[in-house]
Amino acid sequence: MVRCAALLGLIVIGLLSSSRVSAQTNQPPPPAGYPPPAGAYPPQGAPPQAGYPPPGYAQPGYPPPGYAQPGYPPPGVYAPPTWGAPPPPPEHPRRVFSLTISPIHLFLPVVELTGEARVHDKVGVAFIGGAGKYTDPNVTGISATVYEAGAQVRVYVIGDFRHGMQLGGELLYVHLNDDRIAISGEGLAVGPFLGYKIMIDAGFTFDAQVGFEHISARAAGNGSTANDRSIIPLVNLNVGWSF
Repeated sequence: MVRCAALLGLIVIGLLSSSRVSAQTNQPPPPAGYPPPAGAYPPQGAPPQAGYPPPGYAQPGYPPPGYAQPGYPPPGVYAPPTWGAPPPPPEHPRRVFSLTISPIHLFLPVVELTGEARVHDKVGVAFIGGAGKYTDPNVTGISATVYEAGAQVRVYVIGDFRHGMQLGGELLYVHLNDDRIAISGEGLAVGPFLGYKIMIDAGFTFDAQVGFEHISARAAGNGSTANDRSIIPLVNLNVGWSF
């Protein structure tokens, strides 16, 4: 049994050796000029051969996928316009004068107008004028002519003349007169207020003010005179236009 195995092994080795020799003898001869003679290639470190690589040559598989050359593209050169800083918001029209009317006074009916001039971005000076009739609902037969004149100083602590919160003071003179029954009255009111002004770009303006006033009033009629001093609320709601 051992000898059979050894004999089989010798046969296999002989067959493998003969197949290797036949494979080598069946290979085609090398092409002419191969390998190239010594000196056909430039030595290591020599400058590249002229005309190599040929123009337009691209080595297959180079650059590898996902390769990014350092410093290319230069930063900021090829950025789309949408990547830049957003444009500044458009400037609001600069208004220098606001003319408003008080709708509340129209119920008396009295027309009261307020004109505010812009003396600084944070400061406005307003002038008040009004005229009309006043009918006392508690006293029959009294319908007095009313005249108003006054002024305000407004400081915009938040925002500016166009849109913002105001701190200010008001001085207002009011005169009433009814010639039919020979009565007259007048009063002087002064006090602080807190307000807010809104102006849209088209020019529409809204003003609201709340505060209090000290009023000194005097009334005369039927041969007698009365004086009074008191604290009254100050409420102004005006709408109008700015120029």
